[in-house]
Amino acid sequence: MITTKDKIKILLINPWITDFAAYNLWSEPLGLLYIGAILRESGASVYLLDCILSRKKPPPKLLDDGRSKFERRIIEKPEPLKFVNRKYAIYGISEEEAINYLELIPKPDVILITSGMTYWYPGVFRAIKLVKKYYSSTVPVILGGIYAKLCYSHATTFSEADLVYISDNISELLRKIEGITGKNFKEIKKYRSFNDYPIPLHQLGGKRKFIAVLTSKGCPFRCTYCASYLLNPKHEKRKISPIIEEIKRHAAEASKPNVAFYDDALLVNSDNHLIPILEKIIEIGRIGIHLPNGIHASLITPNIARLFREAGVKYIRLGLETAIPEIQIKTGKKVENTEFIRAVDYLRGVGYKPGEIGCYILAGLPGQSPGDVEKTITFVRKVGASPYIALFSPIPNTPSWEETKKLTDLDIDREPLFHNNTIFTLRNPAFGEKAVKELKNMALEIRRELNSNS
Repeated sequence: MITTKDKIKILLINPWITDFAAYNLWSEPLGLLYIGAILRESGASVYLLDCILSRKKPPPKLLDDGRSKFERRIIEKPEPLKFVNRKYAIYGISEEEAINYLELIPKPDVILITSGMTYWYPGVFRAIKLVKKYYSSTVPVILGGIYAKLCYSHATTFSEADLVYISDNISELLRKIEGITGKNFKEIKKYRSFNDYPIPLHQLGGKRKFIAVLTSKGCPFRCTYCASYLLNPKHEKRKISPIIEEIKRHAAEASKPNVAFYDDALLVNSDNHLIPILEKIIEIGRIGIHLPNGIHASLITPNIARLFREAGVKYIRLGLETAIPEIQIKTGKKVENTEFIRAVDYLRGVGYKPGEIGCYILAGLPGQSPGDVEKTITFVRKVGASPYIALFSPIPNTPSWEETKKLTDLDIDREPLFHNNTIFTLRNPAFGEKAVKELKNMALEIRRELNSNS
């Protein structure tokens, strides 16, 4: 029998964000929370240092639905970004608060650090340096997550992590932890699919107004600018019962529960998945439902539109990206204009107003011009939805990667900081700062007009 003393003690870390801008749209380190649940199920003692959201105080400008700003401190820009005429910041708790948390927990046997956007790696490196210094480099650090997977060579060369782990084999990760620590788990199950995972440990981060929920991993679409299939090669759906249990637990603990679905392909096979989930949510009642990721307009039906409304989804976010047919075909043909029009009609038919139907439009795609974006904004307005500009970010190993490299003088192969959407489109010779500002202002004016008429 493994005693409490013999348990493997594991510290999970969600590192700081370093960027020109960041906002909390129901942000949770879901991957870490799933890993935490698996580790605890396997007999480990698990702790979470969340460098993004404080346990001691609420975040700035916290809304009832859980959205907020992040704590923010201006820091010196990394050398490659010195040319950018914008303030650079670190988002999250202070290093002092992070150290205070380390003082409260037992010394871990191993530390697992996740990573987000490729260009946020300075925050990852800062977290690694902090724990290396605090524990005098006596605790091994394993780095995983999005940056580690997409920029493996960069991470292994520069991060100072003892191991960069990018495999999807969770059971193998546990065996590696046993080898590193010299201790054994109570058991190591075979996690063959997403369905085998336990419910994520949302409680590790303390009480919050919201939880982020994944009902599926991956995406069957192959958009040329997207890394979803690189990060999760298989599109896997969870069983419905644990999803509902996860939501019920949050509803029982929160006075105003909010659930944000973070699926990349929420509407795929909806008859057997999302529709029964929404019907259960309607039965539970009083839950705010949010869709921060753009959903597939081509898959919206009258029934889904009705269930969204009845389930309490206040704002819809559709992923159109472009209304130019040639670019739609070139980038994967996720949606056609007729399908987008039909989706908006279904949503308007159940009571959604134009200001409640947001549409993401990409600016800076390879082969795209500011005029293409302007035409898309006009199209979205005419159809009866609200345009939101999202700047294109180059992602390693996606189909558009090689073409993207030809658009810029920035060395995006060697320096992930240059993947930042804030600067990449500004350096795209077809766009530039003036064009981007005009397009954003055009979209903003339309949203103001639609909201004033609502």
